[in-house]
Amino acid sequence: MNNTALALLPLALAYIMFTLGAGLKLSDFKVIAKYPKAFFVGLINQVVLVPLVALAVVLVTAPPPAIAFGIMLISFCPGGVTSNMLTYYAKGNVALSIALTGVVSILSVITLPILITLAFDHFMKDQANSISAIKIGLVMFLLTTLPVSLGMLARHKFTDFMVRRSSLLNGLASVFFVLIVFAAIASNWQLLQSQFTQIGLELIFIIAILFAISISISRVLKLSWYDTKTISIETSIQNSTTAITLAPIIMGVSTLPVIALPAALYGVLMYVVALPVIFLIKNKN
Repeated sequence: MNNTALALLPLALAYIMFTLGAGLKLSDFKVIAKYPKAFFVGLINQVVLVPLVALAVVLVTAPPPAIAFGIMLISFCPGGVTSNMLTYYAKGNVALSIALTGVVSILSVITLPILITLAFDHFMKDQANSISAIKIGLVMFLLTTLPVSLGMLARHKFTDFMVRRSSLLNGLASVFFVLIVFAAIASNWQLLQSQFTQIGLELIFIIAILFAISISISRVLKLSWYDTKTISIETSIQNSTTAITLAPIIMGVSTLPVIALPAALYGVLMYVVALPVIFLIKNKN
């Protein structure tokens, strides 16, 4: 991946987050008051459960440090518009999904810098370079929080236009997502060929475990299947474009580093696991 294409990654992520914001309106957050237990279960799952499951799998399988850190990196990232789409197909609570995606994306400006710094210090301690939590926080604000806020503002000011063009905006965001994922895979193709089985199995384990645990927690807490389906998808689907875009910034390099590879594979494998699960739970009420 050349330097020009790499420089466009942050712009692509910012655009994707803008489209996320453009699909939000303030009234969407009323769902928090309507489904408070479901919302906070989903929030805790995203912020706490996902990194813990990823850490457990990494500690058991002991991948190379860069791969381990890359797996942790994708686990720290919020969900994206993909989780909203999959929730719709699963006949889940789309309003709850949108609220969770929006809130966790905004919170990531705080959670991501802290978690990334801790994971980097643990898994990448032999690296010569160090990272700054403040720098990552600023980057997250510029690439996620600000675009989401601008998207919401655009939706509020130009409602008719944004609603009419939503299919075009989301379609372009999907194209950017696919290009970013394949760019990360292509940049680390040789490593992928040698370690595809191990990395792939680790990621599949994480996604499958997240589905199983999140569904179990929701049922134990007596949440409806309507909300359970939503929480399981929000917990298991991560925004891999965020991790891929952050990877070169974290490592201070001008190419996509190895730590971006788990996120790229996650962006593909999450569908491999999620679609059969959604097929099984779609008609449960």
